[in-house]
Amino acid sequence: MNKEGIIELKDLRFRAFHGCLEQERIEGADYNVSLRCTVDLRMAAATDDLKYTVDYSVLYNVVMDAMQAPVNLLEHVAGKILKNVRYYAPAVKHATVTICKMQPPFDYPPAALDKEHTAACVTLSF
Repeated sequence: MNKEGIIELKDLRFRAFHGCLEQERIEGADYNVSLRCTVDLRMAAATDDLKYTVDYSVLYNVVMDAMQAPVNLLEHVAGKILKNVRYYAPAVKHATVTICKMQPPFDYPPAALDKEHTAACVTLSF
């Protein structure tokens, strides 16, 4: 069996107040966050014991905590998430987080993009 496995949280949805513009801090915005972690899952697969894996509720709490504290930059939020994944889930060998702000506050011609599905995303990894 391959020694690496993936634990992934996909498209977690949050309402948060990140951004450099005053309006973003007042009105907030919708965000989608995905976190993908590489972990050695051989013992978990063989034993059915939680102590040999990374509890995805721990990963969810790391993401949720970072999303609740308003900051200027999504890059900073992503960095906080990765820092805390390392701290609270040291078995994670590699992690990638993507944070997307839905309907970002910039002007674009209506015909160019579907405003309802437009997003500005940041991805960081370790």
